Amino acid sequence: MGCCGGASSPDEVATPSPSVGASAESRTIDNQLKRMRHEEEGKIKMLLLGAGEGGKSTILKQMRLLYGTELSDDDLRMYGVVVRSNIVVAIRKLCGHLRNLGLEEELDRESCENEDLEDGDHSAMTCRQAYDELMAYLVDNTATAAEMEGGGGG
Repeated sequence: MGCCGGASSPDEVATPSPSVGASAESRTIDNQLKRMRHEEEGKIKMLLLGAGEGGKSTILKQMRLLYGTELSDDDLRMYGVVVRSNIVVAIRKLCGHLRNLGLEEELDRESCENEDLEDGDHSAMTCRQAYDELMAYLVDNTATAAEMEGGGGG
């Protein structure tokens, strides 16, 4: 316990000064912070604001597709399921609205007009037949198992 900086016990002599290790660690942390700040300055950040169902997620997904990493097979499968589900929901809504608005006769009229065309490219189904099958499969759930396996009852 001297006033000249002498050690009072042998333990104090064997222990290195805490300031030497702390300053090296402090420099390491400072370098990491500087590196991280530099990385953050290079990033472009965007805040997407808008009402619900306004397309904010769609914009984000498009940006990710255009400029981000490639999607994995699992991501593509998941998006495929979502897209198919959205298509089925949209078809159900459209068919339901056609029925509610009483526009089914318009489908009959359009089918007759298409049959009157000369040598045009005709599909195997008329608009009304396609509508009836969609209603049976997706809206009314009246399609039989045999129709579902056979690809339709038209």
